[in-house]
Amino acid sequence: MAIKKFNIDFFKVLTPAVILSVILISLGLYAILMMFSGKGVGIDFSGGNAITVKFSRNLTIEEIRQIASKTGVNFDIAHLPEENKAIFKTKLVEVNGEKISDILDKVLDSSLSKDGYIMEGIVEIGPRVSSDLKKDATIAFILSAIGIILYLAWRFEKKFGIAAAIATYHDVIGIVGIMYIMGYEMDLLILTALLTIAGYSLTDTVVVFDRIRENLRKKVSSNLKEVLNISINETMKRTIITSLTTLFSAVALLIFGGEVLRSFAIAITLGVIIGTYSSIFIASPLLIALKLDPKKIKK
Repeated sequence: MAIKKFNIDFFKVLTPAVILSVILISLGLYAILMMFSGKGVGIDFSGGNAITVKFSRNLTIEEIRQIASKTGVNFDIAHLPEENKAIFKTKLVEVNGEKISDILDKVLDSSLSKDGYIMEGIVEIGPRVSSDLKKDATIAFILSAIGIILYLAWRFEKKFGIAAAIATYHDVIGIVGIMYIMGYEMDLLILTALLTIAGYSLTDTVVVFDRIRENLRKKVSSNLKEVLNISINETMKRTIITSLTTLFSAVALLIFGGEVLRSFAIAITLGVIIGTYSSIFIASPLLIALKLDPKKIKK
């Protein structure tokens, strides 16, 4: 069935949208503050160990936790029952001068024997490396914001660039807050998802902005708010089709991707939903808040 033409006044629900965005940004800023204080970050940004162990038989998560408790180390364990594997994560680099991997190896050997398991991968990240990763990630996000503003200022007009950058970071910060509340620690996998989300959100926003510029050139109305409403409605078909297609892929990854990719899939799923929402309710109304002058729209 074909999607009918839309004629929705999006500005009628602008107040609830703004309230929702304030909540999302507040959660995100709180999460970021906690992360800079060392809470809510994974071993990629705090330092530590991630040890992948493959077992010769299928162990339950309770059996694995019971074995791990003998080490005296507080491990965060990701269980992969379909592969007879488990990933042991801890923010400790060593205990009393002994490597975490050696401590775990001794306990596994005494509990299962050498034939009962194989250590497939050991990742050790020291404080210096984690600090550099945190700094590089921060610089990457700052540079991307500058790049967004400069590109859209050249392509459209500087206020388009500022609005798009705010909307994009609204999405990223909001998802950081939700992931933090859900108990997921920030790591390179989630960071990858956030950068992907930023690209998706920006693309969706640019499509709407392109239609706004086109309608301003045509002078379909002298009222900027009316032009924005018309433009959003005209691009709704494309927005719905693109968002649903991407959302189906993200949900499939969430269902079938396994424990290792779960945080990435959740972040992407949230990103599609929030990115679509911000393109409609945040990016375009920001043009009014920034007092966009239609006369300055480039030919």
